[in-house]
Amino acid sequence: MINLPERDLLARTLPRTYTDAGEPPLSASSLDREMETDIVVIGGGIMGASAALHLAAGGASVCLVEAETIGSGGSGRSFGQVVPYLRTEPDVALANLGKEAGTRLINVAARSPDLVFDLIAHYGIDCDAVRNGLLFAAHAPAGEVSLRSRRDWWAARGVDLPLLDREEAATAIGGGFYPCVLVEPRGGTLNPLAYARGLARSCASLGGLVFEQSPVSGIVQSGNGFFVTAGRGAIRCRTVVVTAGLGLRRLLPAYRRTLLPVRVHEAATEPLSVEQIEGILPSATAVTETRKLPSGIRRTSGGQIVVTLSGPAAGERGADPDAAARRLTEVFPQLSSAPVFERWSGWVDLTRDQYPRIEEPQPGFLVGFGLSGRGLGLGTTLGKHLACRALGAPWANIPFPGRGQTSARKWWPGSSFAASLAMAAIRMSEEHRF
Repeated sequence: MINLPERDLLARTLPRTYTDAGEPPLSASSLDREMETDIVVIGGGIMGASAALHLAAGGASVCLVEAETIGSGGSGRSFGQVVPYLRTEPDVALANLGKEAGTRLINVAARSPDLVFDLIAHYGIDCDAVRNGLLFAAHAPAGEVSLRSRRDWWAARGVDLPLLDREEAATAIGGGFYPCVLVEPRGGTLNPLAYARGLARSCASLGGLVFEQSPVSGIVQSGNGFFVTAGRGAIRCRTVVVTAGLGLRRLLPAYRRTLLPVRVHEAATEPLSVEQIEGILPSATAVTETRKLPSGIRRTSGGQIVVTLSGPAAGERGADPDAAARRLTEVFPQLSSAPVFERWSGWVDLTRDQYPRIEEPQPGFLVGFGLSGRGLGLGTTLGKHLACRALGAPWANIPFPGRGQTSARKWWPGSSFAASLAMAAIRMSEEHRF
């Protein structure tokens, strides 16, 4: 049994694996006065920080307002994998959204890692960014079929995704038992908390104002704009951009049943020695199995191994304390004695169809939501397009679904309980392997 402190069962603390590396905290002040600006961005996660940065770069005066600290929500707890995909496979997206809208969304997701790593390079963001691709491993026969189908779909569109056989897969991963692995060269990994901090710092370097510890308590229309009360102050503005993740359910009750809170769980080892980590994910790529539930493993530049865990989708109970050790030794038997440093949890804002959206329920009031666990790449891109719309871009230039106040389907009452049961059932069904 691994004895670990219950550090983050309520997702109130940030993992030291992320806080102790890369960009330091901004230590921004709380809003304590009344002021005016062009645009207020509510929510200091990756989406909000990206929106604020692109607004500042576009010449707008902008205030980024965060209830706690930059990246302290789901952004600062995520696995750290920048994926060029939606949550659904391309054929499903085309069927759900139609050929034109589906193709636009698939393409913008595919380009999202380019945006992420370009921003990191341009603004010098210190976030342990590595773009050596991603590995997707077939954990069961159905997974192999899915990976071959994905390879063929992209090959028909001129994108080569190599498919490794069993021996090649074992070499690329440094372990495992997979009959095939798909190589996705467009993706990469990073420290998500440091990345969010870097985006916000870059916004401030361009003249944007960043306020932390400033929860929004009211948004009212005032003349041709809005009056936003936050912290101990208030801001008059012409446009409001809300990127609050699950905080959206509190700020805007109309969205309460649009988003389903789902908990995700992760853990990290102690920093390993060169001898311990030798041969494990030698190209510093992340490997993710073709399970429906989170199943990623990656390494950091500091020698830690980060792993996603199965656990309760709701409630206050964390993942099984021994799950990290079991998961790691299953793929890498040589890590049987690797000590687990910490485990943590966070929340995903899941929409029913799992597509991100931008809505404008009234002129000058924009809402971005529904990342559904794809927050690093799609969150950055969604933030950019929120900024474009706030700066006057026509809807025809926005590749995300939305626009109307009720475009997203609602969850039924009791969906959290149903999701917990469904995830438990999926967990049991996915125990079958090759």
